[in-house]
Amino acid sequence: MALSNIQTADPTALGCLLNETIFGIAEARPDGGVDHETESPHFVFYGENKRRYLFLVEDRHHEWMSAPALDAFSRTLAALKLSVGDIALLNLARLPEVPKKTQLTAFFQPRAVVLLGAPPAVFGLDPGVSGQVVDSDGLPVLRTAAFDELLTNDEKKRQFWTAIKQLLV
Repeated sequence: MALSNIQTADPTALGCLLNETIFGIAEARPDGGVDHETESPHFVFYGENKRRYLFLVEDRHHEWMSAPALDAFSRTLAALKLSVGDIALLNLARLPEVPKKTQLTAFFQPRAVVLLGAPPAVFGLDPGVSGQVVDSDGLPVLRTAAFDELLTNDEKKRQFWTAIKQLLV
């Protein structure tokens, strides 16, 4: 039986089959206009976000990050007693436009955010702040280099490891 011929009214089955947003809801403003900033976008990300740790990258050449970087990232998570299921990894370069902080926090509901080479402006951070955990409206955020760069720079790698342990452990 082809998937296009499946017919069901079972809400559980529909929930499993339909995992994309069908209707985006925009709130009406008092002046009668529509506020598109409150629309909830759907993000395709790596991981399952079970512990709500959000990692943002900006890699134009790979779906998430390079194979060596993704392998090292997985080993880093394991060293922190985390798994891919605990986190969400979002590549901003794969999106049609950079989402607003409010959209990211509404969708992912993160406990902490790590910007792995992603632009700090996404979370309203100063471009000069790097390598340390800072507060962004009550949300701890670590801005650091892209994981590929961490693999080749021992000083940045040490700085990242110290900060990530402080943030996630």
